[in-house]
Amino acid sequence: MSKINEAAEVKETAAEVKETAAENKTDTAPAEKNDGRNGKPRKNPFRNKKFKYGGLSVLFTVIFIVAVVLVNVIITLLGDRFMPTADLTDSGLYSIEQSTVDYLKTVTDEVTITVTSEEAAFTGGSSYYYQTNEILKKIAAANSNIKLQYIDVVSNPGFIANYTETITSNEIMVESKATKRVKVLTYEDFLSITYNEQYLNYYGVKRPEKVEANAEQAVVSAIMNVTDTDPVKVAVLTGYGETENTVLQNLLKTNSYVIESVNITLTDKISEDYDFVFMFGPDKDYSVADINKLDTWLDNSGKFGKNLVYVGNPKLGDSPNIDGLLDQWGLKVEKGITYQTDENYTYSGMNTYQVLSVPDTDFSKFTNSSPVHGYNMSPVTSKWADQNGNGNITVQSILNTYAGAVIKPQDSGDNWSPESDAERKQYSVIMQAVKTRYEGTDPFSSRIVAIGGMEFLNTSFLQTASVNNSQLIMNIFNVSCNKEEGITLTPKSYNTSTFEITDAQKNGLVIGFVIVLPLLLIIFGIVIWVKRLHK
Repeated sequence: MSKINEAAEVKETAAEVKETAAENKTDTAPAEKNDGRNGKPRKNPFRNKKFKYGGLSVLFTVIFIVAVVLVNVIITLLGDRFMPTADLTDSGLYSIEQSTVDYLKTVTDEVTITVTSEEAAFTGGSSYYYQTNEILKKIAAANSNIKLQYIDVVSNPGFIANYTETITSNEIMVESKATKRVKVLTYEDFLSITYNEQYLNYYGVKRPEKVEANAEQAVVSAIMNVTDTDPVKVAVLTGYGETENTVLQNLLKTNSYVIESVNITLTDKISEDYDFVFMFGPDKDYSVADINKLDTWLDNSGKFGKNLVYVGNPKLGDSPNIDGLLDQWGLKVEKGITYQTDENYTYSGMNTYQVLSVPDTDFSKFTNSSPVHGYNMSPVTSKWADQNGNGNITVQSILNTYAGAVIKPQDSGDNWSPESDAERKQYSVIMQAVKTRYEGTDPFSSRIVAIGGMEFLNTSFLQTASVNNSQLIMNIFNVSCNKEEGITLTPKSYNTSTFEITDAQKNGLVIGFVIVLPLLLIIFGIVIWVKRLHK
C-alpha cells in the first residue's frame, strides 16, 4: 500500500514540475506571432538594428536643436549685461580698463546711470556717442548694483522735475540710492575736447581741434563722487572781488570734492566742516576781522587739519592784511612777473608764458608725462633762508621757473626787456607752508599753499590734455587732505586702428576655413559612416 502511495506522490510531483516548466517557457518566450501567411514568426521592429541607430540619431538631433535654441535664448536675455563682444581696436576704445573693473566690483551702493535720451537717439548722433554708450554698457555689466537706463526727458518731463540739476537731452546722470547725490555729465565731460587756443583766448570761441574718448574716466569719477559717504568739502570764498573759476570747480567736483560758495564778509566764522578754503584772486585786501576768521579756522582749536589755497591776483594793490597772514607762515607773493630769458622754456615767443619745472615732491606724481605751463606768474618767496622753515612750520617749493628767469616790474609795458646784468635764476611760483603738531608720533598739520598767479589755472591750461596743470593742482588738493588717488585714465583717441591682417595671414585663413576645415569634416564623416556600416 505504501508503494502505491509513494508512486502517486512521485507522479504528482512530476506533474507539478512539468506545469511549472511550461509556465516558465511561456513567460520567457519571445513575443512572436504567426503572420498567418508562411507560418514564420514576425520580428519585433523595436529590436531592428536600423531603427536602433536611426532612433538615436533622431534623439541626438532633437537634443542638439533644443540646446541651440536654449543657448540662443540665454544669450539674448543676458547679452546686454555680459556683453559677449570683442573689441578689435588697438587702444581698446570700446573696452574698460582692468583697474576700472576692479573698482566697480567694490561698489556696494545701488547706482543708476541714466541716459537722458532713447538709446537709438543717443547713439545715432555720432560715433562719439556710440562709443560712449558701449562704455556705459560695459560699466553696468561689471556690477549688478549698477543699473543703466534710457529715458527721453523731452517726452517725459516729469522725470527731471524730481531733480534740482539742469538736465537736457543726450546727457548722462549718475545717481546713488544711498547718498541721494546726483552727477550730471555733459558731452564736455565724457568727451575730452582740445580747443584751438587762439580762438579760445582771443575770440572766446570754442573751436575743437581734437576729440578723445573720456566716458570711462568721467563716469567712474561720477560713481566715486556720488557714492563717497565722507567727501572733502571746499569753501570757495567771495566778498573781496574774487574771480569765479568754474572750470577748476568742476574739476574738483569730478574728483569727488564738494564745492560750496561762502561769502566771508557775511559769516561769523568759517565752519570746521570745511577741509579747504580757496581764495582765488581777490582784488581787494581782506579786513582784519576776516583775516582773523581764516587764522582761527586754520588753527581749528589746536587740532589743525585745515588747508588754505591762496591764488594771487596781479591787480591786487597794497594788501597788508593778506600779506600779514602769509608772513606768519613764512610766505610772500612778490610783486612783479617772472620773465624767462632762456628761449628753451618760453612758449609762443612770449617770455612771461613759460614752461615750468616741477621739483620731486609728494605733489609731482603723474606730472612728468606732459609739461606744466604758467603765464604772468609772480614769484613766491619765503622769509626763511633756503626754505628751512621755523619751529613747527616747514616751507617747500611745489613749482619753479627754470634757471634764467628775471623779475619784470608789475607796471612795465610790453616792450620791457631786462638789463644785461639783471640776476637770472630759478624762482618758485607755488610754495607751501605746513604747520605741524604731534600726538605721540602721529602728525597733525594745517597748511597754506600760495600760487603766484591766476593764469596758472586758466581755462586753456586746465582743459588742454597736453598740459599737466590740472594734474598738479589735483595733486595739491589730494595730497593736502590725504585723499586716496582716484582712477587716472588717459583719454583714448578715436583715430585708432582696427584689427588688420597681412595678405599672407588672409590667405592662410582662406585655406584653413575654406579648404582644410571642410576636408577634415568630410574625412571625419566618412570614417564614422564606414564604422557604422560594418557593425
